[in-house]
Amino acid sequence: MNILLAFKAEPDLSMLAEADWQAAAQKSIGPDPALMRVTMGTDEQGAAELMLLAKEANPALNLHAVTLGDERALPALRHLAALGFARQTLLHSHADTRFHPAYIAELLAAQVRAQNAGLVLLGSQSSEGQNGQTGWLLAEMLGWPCLSQVNALHVDGEGFLVQSENPQRRSQWRVQQPVVLRVQNRGQLALRGPGMRARLASAKAEVTRIPCNSPGADVVSCMSLERHLVRRCGIILDGTIEQAAQRLWREHLAQRMK
Repeated sequence: MNILLAFKAEPDLSMLAEADWQAAAQKSIGPDPALMRVTMGTDEQGAAELMLLAKEANPALNLHAVTLGDERALPALRHLAALGFARQTLLHSHADTRFHPAYIAELLAAQVRAQNAGLVLLGSQSSEGQNGQTGWLLAEMLGWPCLSQVNALHVDGEGFLVQSENPQRRSQWRVQQPVVLRVQNRGQLALRGPGMRARLASAKAEVTRIPCNSPGADVVSCMSLERHLVRRCGIILDGTIEQAAQRLWREHLAQRMK
């Protein structure tokens, strides 16, 4: 059985300093992503780890990976090759596809059929587009069911046990292929690192490159930026040290210590 990981090699925005964001907001243009290194998102890293765990339970599984982008995505593909992924595919395109989920889903659907994949894992949303539509559109194009907020995957005979979790409940599903899984990593999944020997061997790993056309004339561009500040709530305890300690105990700690 073939399992396909669809991920986006997105710019590492953590490399930007606060001054870079302020300058970008003043000029109403985004930072140039061509100057940043690209990496897999946290959701996609969690999905890759789930696939590796499933392969450990069932060595007959074949792990494939596909991404849309340019040559900067090659290190991420070769990283997966070093971890044991059998096939890596780069949908080569220099176009800005951040706001074209239908176009991306169409390309992925073609790869799912071409690689005869029975299970597709992808992230919930990227850190750039944040539309969260690609997984749903892909499932609709394939005519497959789709499960979201997935955080666990276990081999169960010919099928899989899939666990999804939200702030209200935790659900477990027994699914048969085919199905699309939207993985949401809340920090409980970390992608393992390959050894030095595997890393060196993967430097020459074969990557299938497929040229892609542009999404079309309907191009969505950034018109303006607005800085969104997220601050933590807090209470300033003024007065003397004794008064502050008494207030801290009376208003915050006394009830908890009971």
